[in-house]
Amino acid sequence: MSIHALNFQTHNFIRSMWDDGLVNEQFVYLETSRLHPLRRDALLRAVTVYTLSSKSLFSAITIQLEQQQVDFERVSELARDLYARSSSIGAERVKHACVELIQASERKDKDYCSLALYWIKHRFSCLRDKFETLVKMERSILNLENAQ
Repeated sequence: MSIHALNFQTHNFIRSMWDDGLVNEQFVYLETSRLHPLRRDALLRAVTVYTLSSKSLFSAITIQLEQQQVDFERVSELARDLYARSSSIGAERVKHACVELIQASERKDKDYCSLALYWIKHRFSCLRDKFETLVKMERSILNLENAQ
């Protein structure tokens, strides 16, 4: 497949993520930055960093919620960090799900925090699957470009 065809396919894939509400205009902006020759791998790096940092935050939040005495201030701080990271990459559904966790932690409601975290993880899982496909597409494009 040609580079042009793969770029077109990648653009359409990202467009479908937008249409499904998984990502917002911030992610679409990141897509346009990948077209700049000096920032070709910007989207790939952003997705990778976001995925790894989110997993780390999930672990930290889970540890907090498993404590007998939950530090709700810490849970809120971690949830706000995840919200900010989701906002910066344009992970729309994950970002909105973080609001529930922030509110539950402010109410000091452990059960609802656990439920909210479950929903965030579910939404993240759906997004991560799309990101994995996108990363494969991006790597194919980069490999073709490097071969030329």
